Amino acid sequence: MTADDFDRILHTLLKEETLQSIINIPDVHETVSKHFNNNILLNEENLQSVINIPDVYEIVSRHFNNDILEVWEYEQYIKVKEIVEKIDLWNPEMQRTIVLLKLLNELTEVLYGILDIKLDKYVNLRALPVREFYKDVVDKYSAYPIWTCDFEGSCLVGTEKFEIERIDAIIYRLEGE
Repeated sequence: MTADDFDRILHTLLKEETLQSIINIPDVHETVSKHFNNNILLNEENLQSVINIPDVYEIVSRHFNNDILEVWEYEQYIKVKEIVEKIDLWNPEMQRTIVLLKLLNELTEVLYGILDIKLDKYVNLRALPVREFYKDVVDKYSAYPIWTCDFEGSCLVGTEKFEIERIDAIIYRLEGE
């Protein structure tokens, strides 16, 4: 999670709070009192001005930390869902494999790098659609592994890292072995 993500979520959560609810967070009242030399809050003070008092932001951030993490994780799952929906709509008869590769790279970045979840929980690579013209070749060389081919003969291959290879280059290399 970036600092910008944290701040964005925190400020969203703070919109649901009142000035009094923030003041009631442990240690905030004491910090605000010190800032105003034990005087009561001035009527013109608002939530944002209190948050800007030195140390209050840190106290409030710690207080809402778990809520922020839950919201952020939920956002990541929504992002995964949206990417998977786009992958499910990918059509090898009309779209290039590079589109699929970019979606898979984006998905694996979120799954592996953030959520620590395996790709196969969301995408069955064997179930990816293949251009009808190349189905026999893809089936024949599935152990390579070759996952799919688009209308131009560009194929998605690889296990740990996905790449694009031309179907004719795959056939030439594998039939030569």
